[in-house]
Amino acid sequence: MAGQPRHTGERRKTDLLLAVGVILGSLIVLNLPPGPQRAMRHFMRETVLSPFIGINGAIARTRERALDFDLLRTQMDSLVAPVAAQRTLAEENRQLRNLLGLKDRPSHRVTAVTVIRAGTPGSESTFQLDAGLDGGISPFNAVVTESGLLGQVQEVFSRYSMGYDWSHRDFRVSAMTPDGRAHGLVEAVRGGFREQDRLVLRGTAYLSDLGPGDELVTSGRGGTFPRGIRIGWISGPAEASAGWSRSYYVEPAVHPGAVTHALVHVGGGAGVTVAAEDSVFRPRQVDPP
Repeated sequence: MAGQPRHTGERRKTDLLLAVGVILGSLIVLNLPPGPQRAMRHFMRETVLSPFIGINGAIARTRERALDFDLLRTQMDSLVAPVAAQRTLAEENRQLRNLLGLKDRPSHRVTAVTVIRAGTPGSESTFQLDAGLDGGISPFNAVVTESGLLGQVQEVFSRYSMGYDWSHRDFRVSAMTPDGRAHGLVEAVRGGFREQDRLVLRGTAYLSDLGPGDELVTSGRGGTFPRGIRIGWISGPAEASAGWSRSYYVEPAVHPGAVTHALVHVGGGAGVTVAAEDSVFRPRQVDPP
């Protein structure tokens, strides 16, 4: 019995040293340059966290396959008429371009992916995709859903890639109204709680008066996001800048936490080829909030 307190004291000392070591290691990792941090994250995901990421991905894919069949059937039926009408418009567009001597519009290439959320504090705005270099994905590719723009790819590895959604502090996208009468830059604004995160349109000309319910789509400027992807709808004015520009709050078209399946615009890389006139990135019709 006399040796038990000594054994307990040694165990506590060992636990204390281990805790101090973990804290020091964490501080060192947090202060590393971005390059070594990315390498360490990749090493952890490929080794220690690999089984947990695999299980999380399997759960996400199972949840996706378990969607209500009737809901999927209804969505598919609702797309039949628009697709049939667009085929006629696409042919008319080709004929008109030939008569005017214009070149064919470039085709879109997309890769279907499963969106996996880490579910840990500090990673709310990031996600993992189950495709990477092998699927033709590159950094800064746009990630879209049937409702609109989700986010952007940031880091790409051979079998998976990492990205962030529109609620990330670094998110920026050039936007416009579908008729082109107003342009601006959309960025994320943090709320008191993550559920209160919202988008704001900045840099719009002062005379471009937008009202609630006006739709915003990507303008294609910068080449990162294809033109015409729905971003959301104007919900109200935010501020005016010395009479030169206006800002508006934007109701996003996509709620990131509910997304399990998406498409990545891979440009000229591997993927499914769709003619530009077919508008694969034109989201399904959704009434503004």
